[in-house]
Amino acid sequence: MNVIERNFFRLLRAGLFNVTEPLEPLSPWKWRRLYQLSHMLEVKNYIWQGLQTCSDDYYVTLISKDLMEKWSKPVVIEEEESEEEAACLTNPLLDRKLQAIIDEESAKEETPSRLMLLNIVQHARNILNEGISLTLLIELAQMLRMPNNNIDFEKLKMWIGKLHVQPMADLQGSLLCILLAFREEEVPFMNKSLEKTALQLTEELFNASELSTDEWYFTQKDDQIFVRTHNSRAMMWHVSHSARYSGLYPSEAVTNFFKSFANSLTHIEE
Repeated sequence: MNVIERNFFRLLRAGLFNVTEPLEPLSPWKWRRLYQLSHMLEVKNYIWQGLQTCSDDYYVTLISKDLMEKWSKPVVIEEEESEEEAACLTNPLLDRKLQAIIDEESAKEETPSRLMLLNIVQHARNILNEGISLTLLIELAQMLRMPNNNIDFEKLKMWIGKLHVQPMADLQGSLLCILLAFREEEVPFMNKSLEKTALQLTEELFNASELSTDEWYFTQKDDQIFVRTHNSRAMMWHVSHSARYSGLYPSEAVTNFFKSFANSLTHIEE
């Protein structure tokens, strides 16, 4: 990670967990870049809280007044998916198993275990499609750090096994350790560290932050027969990304990719 990214995660941890870590010096341009990243990755509110927590840090006091004013304005993040929309897999067999788990748990009061499973599943699909979702990772971290969270980790691990999502759960646990300074014992659903893959995904998080999969939908142009993307670079990134991480969830990866492809066809102009 470069100095901007290191400070980014220090401030994110400070905002989430009210802890302070010494920051490294940044030029005005680099502070603006960190501000842009906080916006693009939808964690601006947390970074602002981190700046408040680290307000006594010498390098925070050097941030320009106008940039601090921009940072201080809260952002309302619109939820893109409801819990029901997120609670699905594209592989029909796995989805039936997931729905059975949801139906069984819906009649009970014990929901934290189910919510954590849905977070892991949703993030697994997001990793296949786009990469790390800091929003989902933060939700997972907050659930784990919540006092008396009443999560049944034995049951959670049994569900993870049924859905064949253990490698993705290991990856998410590794991300918690690397990015949010969790200890491995704080992540009971993780079997082993996937540090190398987690670091690779983190690098992609910043490098590909401007290449959203929203840009690779297909459109029909004038009277041409063939359908083409309006951003071929974004589409090729998506194809290579999906292929690179398919081994972490092979039973879901293929159907997930073709569903993403099919969704793009719905954007063909009439």
